[in-house]
Amino acid sequence: MYNALVKLIKAFVSLIFRVEVHGTENVPKEGGFILCSNHISCWDPLIIQAYVKRRIYFMAKAELFKVFFVGFILKLIKAIPVKRTGSDLNAIKSAIKTVRSGECLGIFPTGQRSKLGNEGEVKSGVGFIACKTDAPVLPIHIDATFKIFSKVTMNIGKCVPYWDGDTKPAAEDFDRVSTCIYDDIKALGRSE
Repeated sequence: MYNALVKLIKAFVSLIFRVEVHGTENVPKEGGFILCSNHISCWDPLIIQAYVKRRIYFMAKAELFKVFFVGFILKLIKAIPVKRTGSDLNAIKSAIKTVRSGECLGIFPTGQRSKLGNEGEVKSGVGFIACKTDAPVLPIHIDATFKIFSKVTMNIGKCVPYWDGDTKPAAEDFDRVSTCIYDDIKALGRSE
């Protein structure tokens, strides 16, 4: 069911956008990792899932699970609901478990959509998960207006670890790692 859904998404996306993807060779074929991207549109997770050849367990705001059809799709793809007020320990535990079980966890580090060029403030959650799992992070940058038949460019960077795992991380490390990850995402946009 999942594979059929991804094929359907890719066919639909290909009909309405001209998608250009660079760096698909950087996507790990196996093992747990964290996929992080800028977030400029509700199309982002669909574009990423259509062109990244790994099953992605996206973290999504809990409110979306209550929206008709969107909630059905999110449950079908086993997205992880996140409460946006305070720290959602259940979501963080689920995210860490996903990565440690060898899967791909999808996170938008700002936690919300931001216009291209005005990326918004990065949250410390991605740094926390990266430090706690010692997992490598795959940065992705999407550049698009998402107007019908317009070009969508997705640049996929190298998958690298941001924490060595030899020392216990402190709170400031979570912020620093999150910032480093997001700086690398933005750099992929400047490299076009």
